[in-house]
Amino acid sequence: MKYFLLPGLILLLCISDLSAQTDVVIRKKDFMTDRSGLAEAWRHVTNGNEYFRAKGIWYGYAFDEYLKASTYNRLNPELNYMLGITALLSDNKERAAEFLLDSYTLKNEVSEDILLVTGRALQYAGRYSEAIEKLKGYLNSGLKKSDKNIAEAQKTLDECNAALVVLTDTVSRIEISNAGPNINSYSDDYSEVVSDDGNTMYFGSRRELSNRSTLYEDSKFDENILVSVMLEKDWGLAIPAGRKLNSRLCEAPLYLNESGDELYVYAGYEKAGDIKVSVKKNREWKAPVPVKFRINSDRSETSFTFTPAGDQIWFVSDRRKGSLGGKDIYYSRLLDRGRWSKPENAGAAVNSVYDEESVRFSTTGDTLWFGSRGHNTVGGFDIFYSVKNKQTGDWNKAVNLGNPVNTPWDELFYYPMHTDDSSFFFVSNRSGGVGGLDVYSGKILPPEPVMVPVLPPKPDTVIIHDTVIVVKEVAPQPPVVIPVQPEEVILYLAGTVKDSETSLPVLAKIDLIDLSTDMVVSTTASSDVDGSYRLKLPARKSFMVDFRGAGYLSDMKRITIPETFKDEVYKLDITLIKVKVGKKVVLNNILFETGKAVLTSASYAELDRLLNILQDEPLMRIEISGHTDITGSLALNSRLSEERARAVVEYLSQKGIDRSRLEYKGFGPSQPIADNATAAGRAKNRRVEFKILEF
Repeated sequence: MKYFLLPGLILLLCISDLSAQTDVVIRKKDFMTDRSGLAEAWRHVTNGNEYFRAKGIWYGYAFDEYLKASTYNRLNPELNYMLGITALLSDNKERAAEFLLDSYTLKNEVSEDILLVTGRALQYAGRYSEAIEKLKGYLNSGLKKSDKNIAEAQKTLDECNAALVVLTDTVSRIEISNAGPNINSYSDDYSEVVSDDGNTMYFGSRRELSNRSTLYEDSKFDENILVSVMLEKDWGLAIPAGRKLNSRLCEAPLYLNESGDELYVYAGYEKAGDIKVSVKKNREWKAPVPVKFRINSDRSETSFTFTPAGDQIWFVSDRRKGSLGGKDIYYSRLLDRGRWSKPENAGAAVNSVYDEESVRFSTTGDTLWFGSRGHNTVGGFDIFYSVKNKQTGDWNKAVNLGNPVNTPWDELFYYPMHTDDSSFFFVSNRSGGVGGLDVYSGKILPPEPVMVPVLPPKPDTVIIHDTVIVVKEVAPQPPVVIPVQPEEVILYLAGTVKDSETSLPVLAKIDLIDLSTDMVVSTTASSDVDGSYRLKLPARKSFMVDFRGAGYLSDMKRITIPETFKDEVYKLDITLIKVKVGKKVVLNNILFETGKAVLTSASYAELDRLLNILQDEPLMRIEISGHTDITGSLALNSRLSEERARAVVEYLSQKGIDRSRLEYKGFGPSQPIADNATAAGRAKNRRVEFKILEF
């Protein structure tokens, strides 16, 4: 048996269906500008070509190699094309437009599909009008086009036109946050189900769990079921859900019953993918067995749920009989004596000619949530909902959930919480995540209160004619709504500012910045006697606090005061680092893609803090150093640490810092600051520092 031929749930989603020219060649004679540096740059090109041919996750590595080659020659149209294509095929989609537009400008006949792929790239960049122009140009051109490319161009064009309407008309007040690294990984994480009390989450993941993990055709590992438990207010580190739940093949969780002892799973090793159920006994999940319902077929069944009343089963299948196209949503009704009806297609209100996926019900059962690549999607899979008509019992036409949940990326696996429909989870591969598909949490906020101005009442008009009094009737006025004045916020930010080494008080200027306006709303200074400070906060929300002391490195801290915070004082103590030659400072939260020297967007806040320091101190020169733990080969760690240090320098340089002020080195595992024998110690050793060389 060849495991890689067996389908997994995420393989069946077909999320990135991109066609691109494979005959675009970067020729050395066209690429060469100067012999100095050519050998190293061409090595990056050939490495990129090898990764590109490997496909799958290797597209991201190809992008990294081509990006390094571009520092030698940024004006080669073929290299820019390959940068754009590998960006589209990896987790760098938002960067694709800049390279493909440059490629088209440099050589508009670089490939027959340049307008098509540039349109796709502009869609990911949110530049829908420009994307529409490029896609129409492609469709109206006399270039040779395959049927697949024509269909892809028309679908993308429809999505961009829908985005101009949907993302404008459906702006909801929703808070969205990534579930964090205890849940998400550099691989795909998805298909989350949560216990009724909200304290346990099961989800599928394509991460490597052991040396027994199996590689599939897309070069990713087999999917397994993981579990995380809520610890206080944060999710604990996810672990495999059970040795009998997971195999070397593909499993993903689909539905957890109310009592939490029955878990319905997708089993990719059964036919083309079937629904099975596992029962928990003595706190251990048993091996999944086939469900008793007549829903499995010789095709794939990839989603499953009960209605809240338990009288219907809803699932997703790509069976051909009765299908409207692609994967459709079906349902089966509970009959007498525990029998279930034959599955029926849920109809055109929810199904489209494209794929549907991940069905869920609201707690009341009157709303159906699902993912779809059809209807008026704005790109890839979008999350839709349909509301049941109370009079007829039919399901109304699907509605796009819209902005800010849906994006040009993929959004699906919507999961409303049992305790509160306004809280939910969903999955997306949008930019800025931990890697691949990530689990996100959402909270639907109440609408902002509308302030109605108080209008003075119209006085009655009295007209006197001799002895006859005529009172002019006045139309009745609507009731006046007097807005309730909010109570004055009595809340202070207080703490101390001290030297990081001596703990002596520091006289520092403190600015409070409103993140919604980026404006300074309050300023104070800390005492040079004891370092204390105190300033009034205008509201319970998020702020940035900027600390600046003469002779010290500036520091900024983000604070978030929840509405539930009842105390009058929010404490924030800070230590500032004194500027002196030779001083080393660890840069916290500098994050890279796993095994790579590619900065993630989560690093930008800390890097911008360093940028501000360098802008405030124009004479300062620094050395950026990269460090790793002891895991892996010495040669690989040394090279990786140097490339990561260089990536930080490149970031600062692109932001306007003179390169003569920046040096970089990679020390690998040679300068540990903690014990490599523990996971916590190894995490501390994987770091980026800067050292002050001149001041």
